Parts: sequence; C-alpha cells; structure tokens
Amino acid sequence: MSDMMHLSPIDDFASHHAFEAEELERYRGKYLRVERLRSKVQAAKRAAAESLARANDAPEPHDGSNTIFVALFDAHCRDREALFETMRELDEACGELHVMAGGMQAAEGFSRRNSAHLEGQTGTNEWI
Repeated sequence: MSDMMHLSPIDDFASHHAFEAEELERYRGKYLRVERLRSKVQAAKRAAAESLARANDAPEPHDGSNTIFVALFDAHCRDREALFETMRELDEACGELHVMAGGMQAAEGFSRRNSAHLEGQTGTNEWI
C-alpha cells in the first residue's frame, strides 16, 4: 500500500473552483441587476400610464392654452422619459448578462477530454 499516490483535490483544483465561484458570483450580480431593472421598468410603466390618464382626464381643451393640461402632460413626458431610460438600462444589463452567460458556456467547453492520439486509453486525459 505504500505505492499508492495521494492527490489533494483541493490543492489541484482550488484555483479552478475559485475562478468558477467568482464567475458565478459576477453572473449572480448581473442577474440580480436585470431583475431589479425589470421591476423598475414595470413601476415606470405604471407611473407613465397613470400620468397619461391624469393628463387625459384634465378639462378640455387639451392644448397649450390649458395650463392644467400642459402641467399634467409635462409630468407624463418626464415619466415617459424615465421609463425609456430605465428600458435602455435594462437592455444594456440584459446584453451584459447574455455575453457573460455565453462566456460561461464557452468556458465549459474547455473540459478535459482525450487527445486524438490517446483515444481509447484510460488515465491519459489532457487539457485540449
């Protein structure tokens, strides 16, 4: 039994697992940002819809001569711009998440496999 070789999986693979853990944590952060922005977009949609309804409920005429309508419509325009800005942020965050997920899938492709000249032989895995 003295011929048995002992390997420490922690020592051999710790840096690889630390990298994976770090990548997963970054992915989690980006995913949570996307979820927060989705909630923010929904809230901004509600705010814009409510401000539009208030502007539409303003007394006639709905033009520049009606200061109440103008104030309500300006508020709606600000809400709408806030919605568009949040949607742009969400789009950017989704793109970053997509790129990161694609990168993680590509990294999974660098798995251990037999090299072509060693196919069929056991215990001869190499990084390809």
